[in-house]
Amino acid sequence: MTGTGSGVRRVVVLVMVLLLSWTAGCGGSGESRTPAVSFGGVRDQGSSGYAVAELKGFFTQQGLTVSPTWATSGTVLMQGVASGDFDVANLGPAQLYEAIRNGACARVLRPTQGAAYGVIAQTGLGLDTTLPYPRVLTQLRGRTVGVAARGAAQELVLRSLLTEAGLDPDTDVTWVAIGGGAAAVSAFAAGQVDAAMSYPQLEVNLRATGAAFDKLVDLAGANSPLGEFWQSVAVANCEWADDHPDLVMKFCHALNQGVRALEQQPDAGPQAFAHLGLGSNPGQARSLWDRYKTPVVEVPPLTEENWRHQTMFTPHGTAPAFSEYVVDGCSTA
Repeated sequence: MTGTGSGVRRVVVLVMVLLLSWTAGCGGSGESRTPAVSFGGVRDQGSSGYAVAELKGFFTQQGLTVSPTWATSGTVLMQGVASGDFDVANLGPAQLYEAIRNGACARVLRPTQGAAYGVIAQTGLGLDTTLPYPRVLTQLRGRTVGVAARGAAQELVLRSLLTEAGLDPDTDVTWVAIGGGAAAVSAFAAGQVDAAMSYPQLEVNLRATGAAFDKLVDLAGANSPLGEFWQSVAVANCEWADDHPDLVMKFCHALNQGVRALEQQPDAGPQAFAHLGLGSNPGQARSLWDRYKTPVVEVPPLTEENWRHQTMFTPHGTAPAFSEYVVDGCSTA
């Protein structure tokens, strides 16, 4: 009898363990009931909408946990979203179009930033910043030009501008990958390049270190030479987006709330900048927001016309099929 009783007890314990495991796997804990979305981005103003959605609890309200990974170039982000390392990433459309043309797959959710680029040069070169565009860029003939990564969005856009200025981007300039963040600041400040494609984060950090530069072209806003340009768009891994349409719409709704808050709530932008490390203190973050907010609060809409406009900055001048690669209803969720 003793052997039989212990055997029954072992069976009962085993059944209880299996039941507990099954219950946990089906959402028995609060953590497992909250879907986690992996996000890849760069700590710049293009990520402001995501930052606000996180800070103000919009993702949490949708039952989502968003886990960010911060990178320094669109190349890393494109590889991550294509491979499935990221469910969602923030990157440049020109680079995205070329990746899709070469066989990658990604679903576009919405644009997250308008044009915020610029072209800067070393002050010691004595270039004439008063010349009109595109003539001002002819002064880059024979110069070294820094971009975050070769073949990424910055280079693709600047190549189109140099071509418009009558330069051959393959022979008239020498391209140098200078990375992002502190690496880009160090490279420019040390004179490793004559000019560079700039963005607010780079300019702010250069000024913080006392490094001077001349602004050859200001490309911020829809009235710049870039027009209705999207500097970044939110894109999703194809498999994740296709298999989880409800999660995608929840993510889109929260992100859209974040973008609207940037437009409507005076504190949202400065808080986002501070959260992203743009500014060494809240006061500086607010000052930077006042200076660089335009591309974030005036994002050109997601339309087929603007979708085609981005092809001006791609090597082949073609766009993927709008209906195939854009998630319908996300931008208005």
